[in-house]
Amino acid sequence: MNAAADPKPDEELRFLRASVANRCNLNCVYCPKASGMENFVPTQHRNHRLTAEQYCRNLEHIAATGAIKGISFTGGEPTLNADLPTIVAHARTLFDRVEMTTNGKFLQRRIDQLAPHLDVLKVSMDAVDPALAHDIVRGRGDDHGVAARAITMALDAGITVGINVVAMRRNANQIDGILALARKLGAGRSGRLYVSILDLYYTDETHDLWVDEFMPLGDLERELRGRSGGGDHQDRKGCDIGWFDVDDMQVRVKNSHSSTYRGARCEKCPVYCQEGLYGLKHSVEGWVTPCPTGQETFGVHLEPDLDQDEAMARLRPLVDELLGTYRVEDSFAQFLDRRGLSPQARKTLPLIGIGIGTNQAAGV
Repeated sequence: MNAAADPKPDEELRFLRASVANRCNLNCVYCPKASGMENFVPTQHRNHRLTAEQYCRNLEHIAATGAIKGISFTGGEPTLNADLPTIVAHARTLFDRVEMTTNGKFLQRRIDQLAPHLDVLKVSMDAVDPALAHDIVRGRGDDHGVAARAITMALDAGITVGINVVAMRRNANQIDGILALARKLGAGRSGRLYVSILDLYYTDETHDLWVDEFMPLGDLERELRGRSGGGDHQDRKGCDIGWFDVDDMQVRVKNSHSSTYRGARCEKCPVYCQEGLYGLKHSVEGWVTPCPTGQETFGVHLEPDLDQDEAMARLRPLVDELLGTYRVEDSFAQFLDRRGLSPQARKTLPLIGIGIGTNQAAGV
């Protein structure tokens, strides 16, 4: 294990988004629960969950394509899967970089088994004000404290930790407070810590929230660039990533507003998602797709006991499509048009000022 992995993955690294749970112990306002969160799968394949052995075999098939070098475990909440340590340990033998996203609630019972095999652990924390954090995650009263303890636990285990912040209008004034908390949590610990600011992702299920809360992150990037004296840029084949060093804390900004990568199928797609095609997704049922819609024609099912040749025959067209994606500069405008989002919402987007100068460091 790389005990202090660089927070920045290689720009060309493509990830498998590996869902290992189709449920979660929290009820975050921005999460599309009804559609399976990140566990996108057509209806007819649901409720036929793979065993750990079968899941690991599918990971072998995907790694064998040679195109997917990284894996990011997600859910739902991945720590709800009792087989998670077995699956993550096997993934370590197959992929160059292993990451996981969690809310941290059940991390303590898994950390000793997971730590040797993880490069990066991402912990969700959307506010430092406990009341606002609770309003966003809609869990129990101490979930903010749970996330903080998970961060320190992972850092003490020598893992690189990213604090995931979904940026919305309601929590924009929390960013400086999150940076201050990150500095406190990371002080004197063996792991590396950074803050990752993510733009709000659109789904039909979260339409009203998105219209009310979405804010493009260009203004934030400009402010961070000024405070850091510059910054680095990565084109991650799905969105632009900005990296900034703000008062000795690394800050990552994921911005799907400026551009995304698309394939030929996207040109006529009536759905036209916000994020585009940037990697593969694998569900707990074995559904593999580069597409976040979960439509049956946009993926393949790797059911149990496929041999390598059969699996490759199904996966190769998806991989070839992924490798053939191209950058679309006006993709966000197309996304608004094809989703039929309000012109009023579009008009207000570039006018939002973020203003992160107020330190709301409650709970630090």
